[in-house]
Amino acid sequence: MMQDRPVVAFAWDVVPGRFWGRGICEKGYNSQKALDAEMRARIDALALTVHPMLAMDASRMPRGAKLEVRPGKTILTNGNPNEILTPFKFGSLDQVTFSQASDLMKMVQMATGAIDAAGIPGAINGEAAAGAVSMSLGAIIKRHKRTLINFQENFLIPMIQKTAWRYMQYDPDNYPVQDFKFVPSSTLGVIAREYEVTQLVQLLQTLGQDSPMYPMLVMSVIDNMGLSNREELMAQLQQMMQPNPQEQEAQQAQQQLQLQAAQAQVGVLQSQAQENSARAQKYLVEAQVEPQVAQAKLAAALATNLEDGGADDKEFERRAKIAELMLKEKDIDSNERIAMTQMAGKMQQ
Repeated sequence: MMQDRPVVAFAWDVVPGRFWGRGICEKGYNSQKALDAEMRARIDALALTVHPMLAMDASRMPRGAKLEVRPGKTILTNGNPNEILTPFKFGSLDQVTFSQASDLMKMVQMATGAIDAAGIPGAINGEAAAGAVSMSLGAIIKRHKRTLINFQENFLIPMIQKTAWRYMQYDPDNYPVQDFKFVPSSTLGVIAREYEVTQLVQLLQTLGQDSPMYPMLVMSVIDNMGLSNREELMAQLQQMMQPNPQEQEAQQAQQQLQLQAAQAQVGVLQSQAQENSARAQKYLVEAQVEPQVAQAKLAAALATNLEDGGADDKEFERRAKIAELMLKEKDIDSNERIAMTQMAGKMQQ
């Protein structure tokens, strides 16, 4: 019906110009061959370096002597045994082969994807911190995800599409012809799941329990775990996340009380400010009226207790001069008071 062939070909690693691509065994073939050669060489070296050997002067050994090295064996020599027999060694085992074998094993694991998660912290910069482990796990998960996407795009989705087309063609009653778009959904692997849970736990440590994000992160952590009662825990968390009407009403009432208290406090402060402003205006008016009152009092004092005559006139003039000086001093005091009152009013405003 769709003019296609019922064949699906998939290559784990795509190689240009090669239909089959490169398989997992082929990717680890060279590393595994080198590892086998390294281990065989080490075993052969162990056979030569571990077992004891003996060098001797054959001309000074008894005729027909059967040389064997075993516990309690008596070796006959024609002369001093220290000069005739001596232990012989081919040398010590080279430790480089062991480290090379370890590196080759890591190469095989990297090529095939068979990563040992338990050995990752010690393999990265010694006993590495969480940051280095996270970076290494990120690279591993990226490689696994790339392989998974390659599998989905080149094998899983084409296979499902071809199968669906044939069901529609040969069994249209049960499978009506429609244009379907298949979207595969897969679960996380063990390493990816552990890595994601670690990241979520670190994020939880940076947030407080009062944060609105805290319950959602806890739910994500539980969702990634393989617990037997995971569904019950998820349902309990969802009930806890749902708002309680009574608690909402109590919170709203408390917020209203707090708002009313704040408004009352603002009103008290405003009334105090108005009172201070009125008091400052009163002081200003009193300071302006005080010189006039003083002048009236001085005029009354000058006009009293005086009679007609030259002596009284002189006394009147003397009193007038004294009054003028006193008025000038009071004007200065009143001006200073007015200035201080105005400055105080500006500061209060």
